[in-house]
Amino acid sequence: MNRFKNYQLAAAGFVTVVAIVVYGAATAFSTDLNKVMEKKSADLSIAVSDVQQLAISNIEEDKTSIRLINTVEQLRDRFSAASFELWAVRNGKQSVPRLFADTLPADLKLVSEVSELKQTFFRTLLPLILKVNEEILADRVKLELLQSTLLAGQEINDVQSKWLYNLSKSYDVTPGNITELLNRVDAVSPALALAQAAQESGWGRSRFAIKGNALFGQRTWDKGFGMVPKRRSGKYEVKSFPSLIDSVRSYARNLNIHPAYRDFRLLRADMRVKNLVLNPYHLVGTLQAYSEHRDVYVQTIRKILRADRLEELETTQLESRSVRVEPSLSSAS
Repeated sequence: MNRFKNYQLAAAGFVTVVAIVVYGAATAFSTDLNKVMEKKSADLSIAVSDVQQLAISNIEEDKTSIRLINTVEQLRDRFSAASFELWAVRNGKQSVPRLFADTLPADLKLVSEVSELKQTFFRTLLPLILKVNEEILADRVKLELLQSTLLAGQEINDVQSKWLYNLSKSYDVTPGNITELLNRVDAVSPALALAQAAQESGWGRSRFAIKGNALFGQRTWDKGFGMVPKRRSGKYEVKSFPSLIDSVRSYARNLNIHPAYRDFRLLRADMRVKNLVLNPYHLVGTLQAYSEHRDVYVQTIRKILRADRLEELETTQLESRSVRVEPSLSSAS
């Protein structure tokens, strides 16, 4: 469980699934960009608070939202209707359907068969994680294009400058430091996210996951923004969220901006430079600060990764075509 204060995730811009890896910037680039930002700053209107509104409507544009699902059986029926099977995804025979659950069914905690529980949990979370990565990578592509423009000695317009300024502020980066911004505006490892969510939420069965959509055990010291643990050593609360995807966004933001996870970002950037697939086993080694148990926590996550062969899901992608399916008509409990 995170020992540090968490922040809300900034929702990303437009929706495209492109991964362009362009690294390396000239030494003078940051200085030149700072001059551009200083020139434009008087005209900039920072709307960070607007960017940080994590509304579920952000994923309405291209997805099927699974709402009003009261039971595990109903959730599985939705997956079956989309022919969503993890074995097919693992074998590259199927992309991940754009089915995004708003909440976990309350009776998930009653599922006693281990493989059944894991299948339901992973099928629920994987689309959400990939969707959040898609949002982040859309911003990354735009950022890399602007970087290339500036490195070529060309100017960017006022709209682009404002977007770049706001993105820098939302990721807690000094405007003009493109290198650091690229280290932060990047996808998280899907396999690692699945393993951490499984550990932190008790495979989706914890009170915090069922009632607060809290998947990653993030803490907040702002009273009233979370749920109070029955046993705690401090005045923190377990941060709660309007929906599951908000929890995933907050997790990604936490890894992407918190000072405690700088080594995570540097290792990920090194993997990008070497054109490597993100390695969850190596990345989790930088996350000792995520839990009070430190090295024991790292080993626990590695065991989950290995036991459930989650690295096989590392390169999975959402299907490119959006399928509209009407939500369940059953009433919410």
